[in-house]
Amino acid sequence: MYGALALIIVAIGFVLFQGLNNAALYYRNADEAVRDKSTLGTRRFRVQGTVQPFDKTKRPVEFDIVFNNVAVHVQHQGDPPELFQAGLPVVLEGHWSSDGSFFASDRILVKHTEEYKASNPDHVNSTAP
Repeated sequence: MYGALALIIVAIGFVLFQGLNNAALYYRNADEAVRDKSTLGTRRFRVQGTVQPFDKTKRPVEFDIVFNNVAVHVQHQGDPPELFQAGLPVVLEGHWSSDGSFFASDRILVKHTEEYKASNPDHVNSTAP
């Protein structure tokens, strides 16, 4: 009985730790990430910027993001999301490479805009909450 209770407490602690750890990821704009590169080192953080044109056939996926006219070169491991394309704002999770020459990403979050609604008003149900 006590063993099962201890196991449950450890499991709850692990879930809380993971949740808080993910919520505590540093968030930087691309220009801030470049400015703070030496202090960030290879710690995991999030960076945002707008995707620049790139070769969609290259693997691993390589592209640049730009924020405030500062570019960050990105190498992404894994497949990007379906909506991923040049010109879209994204948030990436990962870290600077050991030599600081690129951002090593393993998660891409595409930021959505209101453009679809404006461009396709007949596709959006105006009575939905």
